[in-house]
Amino acid sequence: MAAATAVIAGCGDSASSAPAPKAKTAAKTDAKPTAAPGKKKPPTDTEQLDTLLADRGAALAQGDRADFLATSTGAQSTKDKRQIVAAKALPLTSVRLEAKGTEVSGTRATLRVEMSYSFDKIDTFYYKTSRMTAQKTPEGWRVSNDRPSAGALAPWEYKTYKARTSTHFLALAPKSMKVGSLMTDLEKGYDRMKRGLPGVKAPKRVLVIVARTSADTKALTKDLKTLNSLTAVAENQYSTTGAAKRVDHTWGQRVFVLWPTYGNRSADERRTVITHELVHTALAGRTSARTPPWLSEGIAMYVSGDDRAGDAGALISGRGVLKDASKQAAVKKAMSLARLSRPSALSNMSPVSLSFAYSYSSAAAFAIAQKHGRKGLMKLLSAYNSEKVKGSGSKLTDRALRRALHTSLSALKADVDAYASSHSKF
Repeated sequence: MAAATAVIAGCGDSASSAPAPKAKTAAKTDAKPTAAPGKKKPPTDTEQLDTLLADRGAALAQGDRADFLATSTGAQSTKDKRQIVAAKALPLTSVRLEAKGTEVSGTRATLRVEMSYSFDKIDTFYYKTSRMTAQKTPEGWRVSNDRPSAGALAPWEYKTYKARTSTHFLALAPKSMKVGSLMTDLEKGYDRMKRGLPGVKAPKRVLVIVARTSADTKALTKDLKTLNSLTAVAENQYSTTGAAKRVDHTWGQRVFVLWPTYGNRSADERRTVITHELVHTALAGRTSARTPPWLSEGIAMYVSGDDRAGDAGALISGRGVLKDASKQAAVKKAMSLARLSRPSALSNMSPVSLSFAYSYSSAAAFAIAQKHGRKGLMKLLSAYNSEKVKGSGSKLTDRALRRALHTSLSALKADVDAYASSHSKF
């Protein structure tokens, strides 16, 4: 089993996942105390630190201020006073802190700690890692500093969020932020996603985090790029198995909504965005790490009713040109199924090229659906899970198309170009 990257994209981006949590390894360097025969040995420093972490996690999950503050000392206690208030405002069901590496030197210890946490009625866990230092005090070991080792924080560590719930969502937004009809948008988007993906088992409830700025999102995940151009983005972490890199386990699913670009859109546009992200969430467990971004993004746009083919069609037909002619060559290069068959193809594109790559991906999905229906899109998605379909990039796409739809990459390109051109607004 290998850790993999999710092609997790929002309206304008893709995001990579963190690796799967690793098995526990600990360097136990404290000396073993001796005890008289017949008497139980006192716990070692490492065992005491493990207990400290267990108590700290339990206090967070229960919102127990006294017990939580009893686990820290010094400057960390000041941070903890704010964090326990923020954690108590959230419907946490569990928080577990586990040392993956412990070094003890006298009255000071350093630990690499993995945190896992979960929320009420959400069937997934979230993970973060920390570098902790602990101090041995007269009252026992206490955490003196807790800082994220990968740069990402748990929500309550960053700021105080207000939790809102509906049938299919837990939404966290900054406490003072007014989010208008967000919960209605989410439920309408969920309904549209379910209608567009009949037979697909979607998560019963999804975590949504509302960001006031891109900095808010960057504080909680380091996997997202070009955040300033996004309206929303779905993040899924997964592991894969076999040569086909089929997804066999998912975790950490959540949707980030960037309020500055989301909140000023029309209701239909907002719900289209939500539907798009929920398609990525629903299909995360049915895909492969080999799935090309043109297909995953194209399906999300097709299901959400977001036909952007006309923009690509204007350039393909020669009836439209970019205002900035210097970008035209890069944009045309981006509108290539061969290039967009590389899983990382969207990662380093400029915003303009990215926009046209999405437009071309939309044209591809709608063109396939026009000939083969929704079932054709899903059949092609499943083809990437087959170990009989070998190769990478454009060769893999050609073989998947031949297996699933009995057509070739060159034939599909002709169909896509024709569809896009016929939908050009020029």
